[in-house]
Amino acid sequence: MKKAIHSESQAILDRLELNLARVRSLVAIYESSLAGTGKGRRGHSKTDVLRAATVLLHASVEDCLRSLAYWKWPLASSEVLDNIPLTGAGKATRFSLGQLAAHRGASVNDVINKSVDGYLERSNYNNTTEVATFLESLGIDPARVNTWFPKIDELMKRRHQIVHRADQDETGGPGNHAVRSIGRVKVKDWITAADGFCKAVLSEVPR
Repeated sequence: MKKAIHSESQAILDRLELNLARVRSLVAIYESSLAGTGKGRRGHSKTDVLRAATVLLHASVEDCLRSLAYWKWPLASSEVLDNIPLTGAGKATRFSLGQLAAHRGASVNDVINKSVDGYLERSNYNNTTEVATFLESLGIDPARVNTWFPKIDELMKRRHQIVHRADQDETGGPGNHAVRSIGRVKVKDWITAADGFCKAVLSEVPR
């Protein structure tokens, strides 16, 4: 008997599909209008659309993971919640009674939800070590989805290179070679990995 999909899980899946469609659209723009024909490396003015696709793809993975946290963390164990600062308490995970007084009149659930929301607004996932820790906080064994980790880690590292270093080639080089090469085949490979990984994670979420 096929297990029914939880409405929250379905909403996350629907948004993932929408985001991945946006990424694929960028790759399609490159293929139809910028790739051209013939051999040779394409200039960064043309391949920058693939870099934009890479950044959006990484954001799509983060959105999926963060959405799971919005759903599951408010009802998580004390061990998980101990790592989340009280809203309004800055980065500190310990707080004084005076800081709690600012939330008079609010229910415990309201304070937890607001604290989780505030924490997630500043959260990101830069490598699969962080992702594995996050999955454990959801009660998911990373070993059940880690076949996707090598490609996801590769995607995350390249996104960091693009966002923080404008994808410059540190070894130097003239003309087109001043920027690291990127190709549509590689980006499509990352899309497949992101799609497979996120859906594998969603299938493992405890109901």
